[in-house]
Amino acid sequence: MASIQDVSPTKLPSERAPLLPERQDAISSERQFSPLTLLIPLAVATRLTSTLPATTLLEVIQTVICRLWLTANDNFPPGGEISKELCAVPEVEKTYSAVISAILIGDGLAAMIACSVISHISSRLGRKQVILGAVAVSFLAYFLMICSQYLSGWLGATVLAASLLLQAFGNPLIMMFMVNIYTVDITSAEDRTPVLSAINGWAILGQSVSFAIGGLVTTKTNNPLIVYYICISVLGAIFVYVLAFLPESLPKEKRDELRRQRLAQQNVEASAHRNLWSRLISTVAIAFEPLKQLVPARKEDGRRNWRVVYCAIHIIIAMLADSYTPVALTLLYTTKYKYNSAETGIMLTTLSLSAVFCLTYTIPSLIRVLRPIYARKVVLPEDQQDPSDDTAVSTSTDLLDVHITFVSWVINAISYIIASATTTHVSHLIAVTAVGFSAAHVPITRSLAVSSVDPLKQGEVLAAIEMMSSIGAFLSPLVMGGIFTATISSQPMLVFYIHAAIVMAAASLLFLVRDSDRYQKPLQTQD
Repeated sequence: MASIQDVSPTKLPSERAPLLPERQDAISSERQFSPLTLLIPLAVATRLTSTLPATTLLEVIQTVICRLWLTANDNFPPGGEISKELCAVPEVEKTYSAVISAILIGDGLAAMIACSVISHISSRLGRKQVILGAVAVSFLAYFLMICSQYLSGWLGATVLAASLLLQAFGNPLIMMFMVNIYTVDITSAEDRTPVLSAINGWAILGQSVSFAIGGLVTTKTNNPLIVYYICISVLGAIFVYVLAFLPESLPKEKRDELRRQRLAQQNVEASAHRNLWSRLISTVAIAFEPLKQLVPARKEDGRRNWRVVYCAIHIIIAMLADSYTPVALTLLYTTKYKYNSAETGIMLTTLSLSAVFCLTYTIPSLIRVLRPIYARKVVLPEDQQDPSDDTAVSTSTDLLDVHITFVSWVINAISYIIASATTTHVSHLIAVTAVGFSAAHVPITRSLAVSSVDPLKQGEVLAAIEMMSSIGAFLSPLVMGGIFTATISSQPMLVFYIHAAIVMAAASLLFLVRDSDRYQKPLQTQD
């Protein structure tokens, strides 16, 4: 797997320069590890702990619901042992289905709110503090989940509900957002795409490990809570690790600068918020503050920069089609080809491992090979040149990122159609491996979006993109799931053809991205 190279910081806060100050060079040399290298354990651990409980979550929820129903109907067994037969009643099944639906809806809404809140708080307190807070919240959520299994009646149900609420704010999308926002802070424009790719690949490795060990340890120990004990141990260790070793990526001087910009904007808008109702709306709007970045800003030539809008539309359409497709493929294999749990686990692990290889090795290597072919010298205007700034001349172009993203979506669309059309287990694994090699679109789309704004605002743009992604993911089960449910018996491949058409249309939007949309420092900020 490709290693993540250190990124040299620069003096000027240009789009090409990382936010991490030069003092981190001393820290890195002293510890012999760069902040990006130190980020890898966090990426792996947070993805592992956010996906590992999924292997037994449904069983734990069903147990609590069944216990509550048995207690309410005075049917609780004398020995306290709850069998599946006791829970096989319509009332339990309906409640269980309703709870699962609520969890799916809640995860989507929580992702939207959490990304905005994380962006807002981290820009004031620092990225490291928010990471520590999120790890602590996940730790508490899993601790409450364990407690709910030892409590009876409504007390156990209440503790379970509290645990599920906290887990909604620690889902994989939110954890990956924190890792991505940290990565964007400390990488330059030249290195952002390959580094984001590698970091996302390492995170998926944690997901692969969770798929591999989740069912195994539960089966061997016959205890669905074992995965929560593992998660608590890992989260405790990673909390200490982040506290001791991970440097802050958004230093105080940058946070102060952001605060000054916000105060200036609030002073300008104060006249429009004179009454109490307007001030209340303004306060509530903080939850959606990152969405302001979707408003096209004007460039130096007076034209509007639409890149973030294009990326947002692209990702919400693509996620609408793509989020449910892995679920549809898994359901197709389990219903039509009678996959058991072990075979499903092998399929999901293969998908994850191929994505890991693609993101950590293939994409960084491909960019390194193709960048000289795509290279063109981009000279900044005279008013933006500084003899002491080695980033004044850039040889990169975003066209390479656009092409890789488009090809990734082509591979994704074709691979899912082949995966649904083949009939043997071996051909299924080959097709699923190809699906994993289409994972590059995830980090590259985010890299394209953040490269068009002031480095101080890149966290907010990333939050806006994740909010759009969560909307697409929220709508996907409703739209694509409805289509698949209606056609699984008669035309099971239809949903995959629809998926292909939608993602190709979404990918085509990225051809509207131009190099001229990249952020350039305004004239008044120059020395």
